[in-house]
Amino acid sequence: MTGLLGRLPGEARLIETLRKRGLWRKLANYLLVESELAMGRTRLLGKPYWMTVDPASFCQLRCPFCPTGAGRNVRPKARMSLESFERILRDLGPTLIHIDFMNWGEPLLNADIYSMVAAAKRFKIDSMLSTNLLALDRDSAERMVDCGLDRVTLSIDGLTQETYEKYRVGGDFSRVLENLRLLVETKRAKCSRTPHIVWQFLVFKHNEHEIERVREFALSRGADEAGLTPACLPFRPGIRDEWLPTRREYSLYDPENFPESPPWHWKEAQAPAQDGGPASVKVEVYKEPRALCRWPWAGITVNPDGSVSPCCSVEEKEYDFGSYDGRSFRSLWNNEAYRRGRAHILRYAARAVETLPSSSHACERCFSIGRSGFQIPHTWYAQ
Repeated sequence: MTGLLGRLPGEARLIETLRKRGLWRKLANYLLVESELAMGRTRLLGKPYWMTVDPASFCQLRCPFCPTGAGRNVRPKARMSLESFERILRDLGPTLIHIDFMNWGEPLLNADIYSMVAAAKRFKIDSMLSTNLLALDRDSAERMVDCGLDRVTLSIDGLTQETYEKYRVGGDFSRVLENLRLLVETKRAKCSRTPHIVWQFLVFKHNEHEIERVREFALSRGADEAGLTPACLPFRPGIRDEWLPTRREYSLYDPENFPESPPWHWKEAQAPAQDGGPASVKVEVYKEPRALCRWPWAGITVNPDGSVSPCCSVEEKEYDFGSYDGRSFRSLWNNEAYRRGRAHILRYAARAVETLPSSSHACERCFSIGRSGFQIPHTWYAQ
């Protein structure tokens, strides 16, 4: 089973770093989680070491492939309270290694975001915040630097207003650059090397002509790093021709097999299986072969209203696995939805089952198992 599931990239380095820093509870939990995963357990003793927290489920932009930006209203508009976040940390803070402050909304629209980061840092948790940077001002720039945030990722997918606003609909490129200048100046004034500033450039067909200039442009504006990221695209008519990059190295998908509708709309998904359950459908739309998903063993996503998603990719609230409502975390972590998801993923990784698009279970209907993984940032090792 261990050979089938594989190991987390950089595992030896991660273990050694936790040991050197004396983070014994985090190390013990990490080893326990990885052991339970390797053994194929579905009822766990370990706790997640990776967490995505969505501070606010609304945004100023109208990015067309985001459920929030597209106005699909699949989640209630809410802000997570500092009290709710601190309650989560009481359960998970001692074992968490990393937190992403992001998901379906703009984190800077929650006034408590910097207090949340500071609370996480008291548990020595690596922290990353992803933002469009439109809501930054001088006061919040100072708070971002002072709170101890390790890494801030800026969603800037263009080097001109024209290319930027094609996806970041409603965004102001000049304002983003001005706010980046403000953040860089604040870091310098405070002689702080954090937060590490990453310019993230999602690659689409309309902006791929700027790829060679992104790094130089970003660094010239004060970013510490530039990242070219293949974009996740929806399956619907016109997407392949208008949005899919022509440069294969910057695409997640096999263009020959890019469908015009999601698997749950496919004809073969509508017919019930012979056992009366949901139909099994083989989905091969990615360039790379299927991989194991670590999320139900090692990661957790908590939404602003306290609902818990099995991973950061679950858009609709109806597919959540429960709620962080103050009851026992262990009962949530080992409920029927989680155990069923783990069992399906193990069978999927072993090629014993395919995607079940018409299933009401998030993991069973998922055709992107293993595409959303964990990568401890290199900046964490350099601290």
